[in-house]
Amino acid sequence: MIDLAADEAFRAQETRMRIRHRTQLLWALVGVCVVASTLIWALWAVPVSQSVAAAQPVPLGQTVELPAEGVTGVWASGAAPLLGLVECRAETTDGTPLRTWSVPSPGWDDTLWWMTHGDGFSPVQSIADAGGAAASVTCRSQIDAYDGEFLLAGDVTGAGGGVGLGRMGNIDYPTGTLLALGAVGLPLFAFLMTIVLLVQGLHARRSDR
Repeated sequence: MIDLAADEAFRAQETRMRIRHRTQLLWALVGVCVVASTLIWALWAVPVSQSVAAAQPVPLGQTVELPAEGVTGVWASGAAPLLGLVECRAETTDGTPLRTWSVPSPGWDDTLWWMTHGDGFSPVQSIADAGGAAASVTCRSQIDAYDGEFLLAGDVTGAGGGVGLGRMGNIDYPTGTLLALGAVGLPLFAFLMTIVLLVQGLHARRSDR
């Protein structure tokens, strides 16, 4: 009888230790989510939103000078971008073309549209760093009957890069997609997990009494 009681007590203590260890890991995960979401908002979401608010839109078809350094985002509004008809060509003053790429989906417009200042502007393309050279970009509608406006602001694609995930790390997920999902998903996960852990803690205290 003594051995059975001791065995049950040992198992109960082992179970409590496992639960405590799991709880500590989950709290650590909550902390990581809070830090990561804070960095995403402070270094990416808020600066991009502010850059859109400060930019001056121009009609499609015009040419605009590019910043000397950094990846630039092209944002557009109107019928043409709504139908996916906006195309941009960027080049330096000596005629060297600059690489452009489309905004990934899901992305900014799927999770952070409410952070976009301006009348219906959405990110459509990004332009590579001009490397300090003078450069310009011309954006136009592929069909003249559909017009709109565009402006140059922050890049939402993470410079067009990707992060290798998956079991072998051989599946590249666009950086812009991960940032857009993380900006809303990480705070939500941290909030819900905090509630769950607090409720579990209260339940455990009542059970110990």
